[in-house]
Amino acid sequence: MSGESEEQVQEPRAPYAATDETVVEERTIEHLQVQLPPYFDRFLEERDRRIAGELDRLEAAVKHNGAEIARVLREMDRRFAEAQDEQDRRFAEAQDGQDRRFAEAKGGREVLRTEVQALGAEMHSQFRWTIALLFPLVVGVIAMVIRVFFVGTF
Repeated sequence: MSGESEEQVQEPRAPYAATDETVVEERTIEHLQVQLPPYFDRFLEERDRRIAGELDRLEAAVKHNGAEIARVLREMDRRFAEAQDEQDRRFAEAQDGQDRRFAEAKGGREVLRTEVQALGAEMHSQFRWTIALLFPLVVGVIAMVIRVFFVGTF
């Protein structure tokens, strides 16, 4: 035994000498120990019962945790499926919105094209009217300049 924390206490007695009487006592003690189970066997049985109970409790906890993990996995799968459905729905809405906007833009482009063509035609007609009205005025101014500078008197 360790000498640091435990001290062995012994009664003072005579040195051991094996006599017939001590041999008989030792045999009797050994015989009694063999016939009677040791006291600590009850502790071993209690320990085994406690360990078995703890193992049963741990097995139940493992089964419970396994069931809980399976439930959480099902819930995660369900939520992922919902999120995927929501994402697909939003993409479809966005695609429909884009298609609608492109159709509106295409229709708007056609409207703008016809308006630009109408404005171009109107500009041409106004240019023609302006040239038609300014032409006699310009010709008259040129005739006066020629008469003043080249003909002499007015």
